[in-house]
Amino acid sequence: MDDKQIVGVLNKKVIDILGLSWKEGSVIICGEANRNHMRVKHPEDFKQYGDKLIEIIGHPTYICKHPNKNSIEYIKVFTANNGDHVLVAVRASGTGILFARTLFIMTEEKVLKYKKKNALKPYATSTKIIL
Repeated sequence: MDDKQIVGVLNKKVIDILGLSWKEGSVIICGEANRNHMRVKHPEDFKQYGDKLIEIIGHPTYICKHPNKNSIEYIKVFTANNGDHVLVAVRASGTGILFARTLFIMTEEKVLKYKKKNALKPYATSTKIIL
């Protein structure tokens, strides 16, 4: 049996920014098959950031919609780790269930390409400084 874990919830802010027609409040799941894909295709990235799936989806720096695939890309910049841009792609299954499909550190070339295309939509809100 596939060990599924809820790693996030699709919220209104993401829907509005990306102009999605998906249902607000839909849970985002990561199953064992998804984790195995991440471990096999991006082993070092998964080893470093696999335990941060919930954080990346819940508090991304940027979001974007993949131009060719029906997926949302949640991107978090980890400034303490050389500014790694870690991408988690979320895609709907044929039955409409949202799955975290992959996780990887974006190459500098890929980040620049996204920036050039104006694909990165800022998500993170500014942090309030309390004195």
